[in-house]
Amino acid sequence: MISEQAYRQYIADFNACCAGRGMGFAAFFDKWYEPDAVFEYVPKAAINRGKDEAVAFWEGVHAIMEETIQPHLHFAASGTTLASEAPIDFLCKQDLEWVGVQHNAGTSFRLMMGAFYDVTPNDRFRYVRVYSVYHSHYQVE
Repeated sequence: MISEQAYRQYIADFNACCAGRGMGFAAFFDKWYEPDAVFEYVPKAAINRGKDEAVAFWEGVHAIMEETIQPHLHFAASGTTLASEAPIDFLCKQDLEWVGVQHNAGTSFRLMMGAFYDVTPNDRFRYVRVYSVYHSHYQVE
């Protein structure tokens, strides 16, 4: 079972990758995911199967914005499943549209993320489904 402390380390490792320091997305995947893991991002219904697709997705996001997952608001785990809810802040590196909203380079926005993880017996992720919701109420002034 992945403990809450271990999950915090997972988020710290991911945030370090997004900030351009730490182990890099490929090594991050190797540390936390099964080789055949699936990462699904909703609302775009983007499904990334395996390391190459997941790393390409994360690097694609990283090319246009810097992502920082904030401390989770909710966390629940069993031996086979983990769920969390957390705000995610994005700093736009260029003008872009994300989840149906236009953002300008240099601006930030926040999404609320609900993430559900299938966990293998060796405490690695096999399937991750991330729901991201934009709402003006979530924005930091």
